[in-house]
Amino acid sequence: SFQGRSRCNDYAIGIELEGTDTLPYTDAQYQALGELTDFITRYYPRITLGRIVGHNDIAPGRKTDPGAAFDWARYRMRVAGFK
Repeated sequence: SFQGRSRCNDYAIGIELEGTDTLPYTDAQYQALGELTDFITRYYPRITLGRIVGHNDIAPGRKTDPGAAFDWARYRMRVAGFK
């Protein structure tokens, strides 16, 4: 569940990144993810930073991605406009 709603896959937009829980993601991945996020949030303005989470947040204990190697601060700074 997410923010009090169950069946997340019925209304979520899922973005898959190639990677592991332990290896750093690449600059190209952060760039592409940031551009895709910009596009999606332009057309779906109710998708805010507070509504962008990882599988590990939705299904803790069952899902681990994007994992500890994903730099959420870097991604959020990029999405917030600090490119």
